[in-house]
Amino acid sequence: MPRTRLVWHLFAGWCGLAACVFAACYWLASVELAGLADDAQVRRMADAARALAGQLPDVTATPGDTRQLELMRRLAGDVNVGFEILDLDGAPRSLTGEPPPGEAGSGPPSGRNGRREGPGEAAILAEARAGRIGRASRYDAESGQRQLSVAIAYGRDTQAAGILRVTSDATLADAALRRGQTTMLLGFIAAGLLAVTAGYAVAKRSASGLEELADSAEQLADGSLEAAIPTPEIAEISAVATALEVLRDQLVERGRTIGRQGSQQEAVLGSMVEGVIAVDNRHRLLSINRAAAELLGLDPGKVLLRPLQEVVRNPDLRRFALRAIDCQEPIEDDLLMRDGLRDRTILLRGTALRDQRSAKNGAVIVLNDVTHFRHLENVRRDFVANVSHELKTPIASIRGFVETLLDGALDDPGDARRFLGIVARQADRLSSIIEDLLALSRIEQIEEASDLPLEPTLLSDVIAAAIADCQLRAGERSITIKADCDRPVTVPLNPPLLEQALINLIDNAVKYSDPGRTVRVEVTPPPVGEKAMVMIAVHDEGCGIDERFLPRIFERFYRVDRARSRKLGGTGLGLSIVKHIVQAHGGSVAVESTPGVGSVFSIMLPTEPTSMQAAG
Repeated sequence: MPRTRLVWHLFAGWCGLAACVFAACYWLASVELAGLADDAQVRRMADAARALAGQLPDVTATPGDTRQLELMRRLAGDVNVGFEILDLDGAPRSLTGEPPPGEAGSGPPSGRNGRREGPGEAAILAEARAGRIGRASRYDAESGQRQLSVAIAYGRDTQAAGILRVTSDATLADAALRRGQTTMLLGFIAAGLLAVTAGYAVAKRSASGLEELADSAEQLADGSLEAAIPTPEIAEISAVATALEVLRDQLVERGRTIGRQGSQQEAVLGSMVEGVIAVDNRHRLLSINRAAAELLGLDPGKVLLRPLQEVVRNPDLRRFALRAIDCQEPIEDDLLMRDGLRDRTILLRGTALRDQRSAKNGAVIVLNDVTHFRHLENVRRDFVANVSHELKTPIASIRGFVETLLDGALDDPGDARRFLGIVARQADRLSSIIEDLLALSRIEQIEEASDLPLEPTLLSDVIAAAIADCQLRAGERSITIKADCDRPVTVPLNPPLLEQALINLIDNAVKYSDPGRTVRVEVTPPPVGEKAMVMIAVHDEGCGIDERFLPRIFERFYRVDRARSRKLGGTGLGLSIVKHIVQAHGGSVAVESTPGVGSVFSIMLPTEPTSMQAAG
């Protein structure tokens, strides 16, 4: 589309404005001049009519009275008009003998009953009868002449005797008016030419400052930040020049800021735990940070600007990138990646890159390894399901036997005692589950807060207390519990909690060992003079645990043999409590087992408080 210069825009606007102003002024002046000319002629005709009315003889004179005619002819010749005397109804009484020079439409009376008829005739007669001056204008299309008529009432005292009408030809006055309008038009044209010339000069001067600013702006756009900015005299253009200077300074500062932001962005992306990759609309890899390269096993220096399908072997990730480029809104999905022998879950978030015209430019994809969180979610779901299941079993049993008692079994003492015994055992089991859950919750809170109170304690004392607590149950099954501690070992610990952990391990060893077997508690201290970990191992000679069950043995409510565990009164939380107690002490727990031979549960405790425990 062709563009015109500012000077022509300003000049065209000025010319249009001047033309409208001059045309309006000329029209108003012409109308006003024509009105003044008509008013002047009407006043002259009215003065002549009033002069004639004052000199007329007695109104009772006959219509053909020669004195009236003579007086009317003489006065008509003096003022160049025609007179006509009418009665109050408009019928003619007397008329000047000859019309005034150039008069059109005068002469003898015409029309019905001798009345003159024409446009505005009734109106001017009504005005005259009302005591006002009636006036009318009539144009004759055949002769091209215009005639003015004025009518006034005359009579003695206040009694109107008749109407005196004066007619005059307006041709000469109209010609004089046209000459005056022509002269005025020529004056307006001359003034308009002067105004147009002045307008062009003003437009040229106003546009010159903007043209200089445009040149400076082009230099800035070409990258010349040192270009001089002119300072025009016009205030508005000077304000634009000042804003352009500010813009130049901002461009310089923004360039420096972008450079700093680029360095900061690289530092941020390099330090992010989440992986970030960027691809263009042709699926080429534009950017990749360190975390993404490690997750995908790529070398950042070798994969940039290469197609995604060449550098990423996972088809699900490639399909996700295609979706992210085409989608209008950010999208999310989970990606399962196999890393050696274990699977990793990667949370993908993709956002399309678009320009100002909403055209597709690529996408940014954020990769977050959520394997641990997904595992925790699964553990939480399993925990809720297991808690519900473990609580539901004793509650259902209690409810069933209570309903049986209410239905009539209460009347049979034998059945009532047997059913109430079952209810009592299930209530004890329910109470044990709740107590273990509360204990586990307290231990986890202590573990998270790292404020477990520790005190130097002899391990032999804690082990002896735990064995004494389990001795009765072991005696019932003819199982022997032995402690093996070569030398005294003092460890910073919480005696009640560690005692509870050892009781759980020893109690499990007693439960799952056959009668007549031996449970051995062995303490392995660190070498003399060294500060390391002390190990407490609980050996049993039970049925053992298959290797495939060992990774989950410390999970809440996990049982290898659910039926046997419930029969022995276990809640499924004992080993989980042991694990959290040991972790609260800054240690670890492990298990080794051989089916048919037995199991060894080992607790590793630091001989000195950890940094977090010392801070707590």
